[in-house]
Amino acid sequence: MHDNEEYIDRFRTEINLKGYSKNTLDSYIYTIQRFMKFTKKTPEETTEEDIKRYLVYLQQGTGATGTTIHRHLNAIRSFLRINNSSAAENIDLPKIAKKLPEFLSVEETKKLLSSIENLRDRSIIQLLYACGIRVSELVNLNRENIEENAIKIIRGKGSKDRIVYADKGTLKRIKAYLKTRSDTEKALFVNTKKERLTQRSVQRIVKHYADISGMTKNVTPHTLRHSFATHLLQNDADIMIIKELLGHSNLATTQIYMHVTNKRKESIYNRAHPLSSEKS
Repeated sequence: MHDNEEYIDRFRTEINLKGYSKNTLDSYIYTIQRFMKFTKKTPEETTEEDIKRYLVYLQQGTGATGTTIHRHLNAIRSFLRINNSSAAENIDLPKIAKKLPEFLSVEETKKLLSSIENLRDRSIIQLLYACGIRVSELVNLNRENIEENAIKIIRGKGSKDRIVYADKGTLKRIKAYLKTRSDTEKALFVNTKKERLTQRSVQRIVKHYADISGMTKNVTPHTLRHSFATHLLQNDADIMIIKELLGHSNLATTQIYMHVTNKRKESIYNRAHPLSSEKS
């Protein structure tokens, strides 16, 4: 085996042990393969200057975004650490301003849902919004994950199990869909071939109904996840509860949704503070 393949194989083993998803694993390995092809060096030979040249190449040669460059650096840093190199430790990139998540209003969400007559598709889109789950989590759901008033997410992002909740209407619609099935496939949602749906299929389904309902926003499964969190916050739900329902490991990730409450806070202040009612 070529030396570089040994390094990559060691890296693959280590990140597998961390429980990363297949998509993350594949992305990291692809990134490292590109990096090593660019430098033509082993981890021991790699210098800080090599890494900086590669990042400049990504930015200027491929037009990579700041987010992509950060992702590459994180993968390279992990790879080199695992292979006993500290070449990437002192490289800092400017912080990326977090883009506020796009979400649907309650009225837009209802309009989207009302445009769906197909029972399976309505169940899929309603479940994404009702629970705020990721599309990867949705396609991995099995029939047995649907409980009386909750849904068990098995090995979500970061390989963490969690319980999310759905309203009675959503659960009733899912159960009605399951009654139309005559197959024995354990997947909760299947295609016409009775095979588990893919993430890409669900993305197409969401886009299809967003177009039908006349949405001007770019509506994706993640938009429904954002809408779920935003609407809970607008109705004064505890952010720590929202964090748990979304499956975030860090509260800072959830706090990006706090922007939606600013106008609501101002309205409450103007209504409640004694000085607000006084004329200037």
